Amino acid sequence: MKFDLSDWENRKRLLLPVLDDAAREGLVQGDATARLGEFLLGRGVSVGAPVSAPVVDGSGLDTLRASEPASTVEESEAPRFIRGFHDILITIGIIVGLLGLGGLATVHAVIPAAIILGEVLVRRQRLALPAVTLTIAIGIASAIGTFPIWEDMSPQLDEWTPVGIAATISVVTFLFYWRYKIPLALAAGLVTLFASVIYCAALATRVFSGDATLYDRHPLILVFFLGLFALVVFGAALKFDFADRNRLTRRSDVAFWMHLAAAPAILYTIMAHVYLGDKQGWFSAETTAGQAAMVVGAVLLLMLIGIVLDRRAFVTSGLLSFGYAFKVLLTEGGFTKVFAATDTLAFLTLLTIGVVVLALGIGWQPLRRVIVGNLPDGLQKLLPAVR
Repeated sequence: MKFDLSDWENRKRLLLPVLDDAAREGLVQGDATARLGEFLLGRGVSVGAPVSAPVVDGSGLDTLRASEPASTVEESEAPRFIRGFHDILITIGIIVGLLGLGGLATVHAVIPAAIILGEVLVRRQRLALPAVTLTIAIGIASAIGTFPIWEDMSPQLDEWTPVGIAATISVVTFLFYWRYKIPLALAAGLVTLFASVIYCAALATRVFSGDATLYDRHPLILVFFLGLFALVVFGAALKFDFADRNRLTRRSDVAFWMHLAAAPAILYTIMAHVYLGDKQGWFSAETTAGQAAMVVGAVLLLMLIGIVLDRRAFVTSGLLSFGYAFKVLLTEGGFTKVFAATDTLAFLTLLTIGVVVLALGIGWQPLRRVIVGNLPDGLQKLLPAVR
C-alpha cells in the first residue's frame, strides 16, 4: 500500500529548505523559519522547481546543476551536513585550531573557544558541519577536562567516575543545544543522561546486593542494564521520529543521531547473550557456527527494523559483526577447502557485504513498499510515508 503526501505536505517540504537557506544567509532568524513557513503556506504561497538559464547541451559539462532534477529517492533521511566546500574548509580549520589550542594551553581552553566559534559559525552563518564538529569538540573537551576532577573526588570509588563524566557531558551538550539548537547536541545530552542514570542503577544494584562479584557470577544482570539502555535510547528516538513523520523539522535530525547510538547498543546486547559463555571474548577464534548464525540473524533483524523505520543506521551498525559472522560460517561450512588462500576468503566476505549493502541501497524503497504495506494501518500512519 503506497502513501502519497498531501498537497500541503508537498508544498511544506519544498518551502522549508528555502527558509533554512534564508536563515543561513541571515535573512530570517533560525527559530522563526517554521512559523514563517506555516504563515506563508496558510496564505497559499508555494515553491516550484529552480529556475535555470537555457543550456547548450543537456548532457555535457556546460549543464547547470540547477537545471538537473533533484533526487527524491532518499529525501526522507537527509540530515544536512555540508552546504559547500566552504563548510569543509571551516571544519578543517576548527579541528586543527582546537587541537593546537588544547596542546599549547589546556583542554579547558577548548570549551570557551568552541562557544566563541559557535556564536559566529552557528548562530550567524548557520553552518551545519561546523556545528556538528563543535558539538563533538565540546563534548570531548568536557570529558577530558573533568576526568581528573571526578577521579580526585572519589579515589576510593573510581567506578563512579564515568557517571560524573557522563553527567558533565550531558549538562554541557544540553546548554549547547539551548544556545545553538544543534540536533546532535540534544541527542548527545539525552544519550549521556540515559547512560549515567542506568549506570548508576547498575552500580546501586550491586551495592544493595552486598555482593561485590554479583556481575561476575550473574552477567545476565549486567546485560539487562545494557539492553535497558538500548531500549530507552531507541524509544526516545522513536518518539522524535513519530512526532515528525514527514521528516521536516529538527526532530528528525535528533532521531537520526539517537538511532546511531541505539542501533549498535541493541546489536551488542543481543551479541552479549550469544557469546555469554565465551570466556575468550566476543570475537574469538572459538566462535561456533551456531553463534555466527545467531549474529547474522540479529543483523538481519536490525536491517528489517531499519527498513520499516526508514533509518539506515540499523544497516550500517551491524556490518562489521555481519562480516565476521559470515566469515565464520564460511569457515565452518568447509569453504576453506575451496578457497585455500585466507585472503581469498576475506575478499569473498567483503564482496558479500558490498553486495548486501548495494542491494539494500538500490532496493530500499521497493522493500519498504512490500514490508510496510503489509503492516497494520495504525502502525503505517506512524511511519514515514512509502514512496
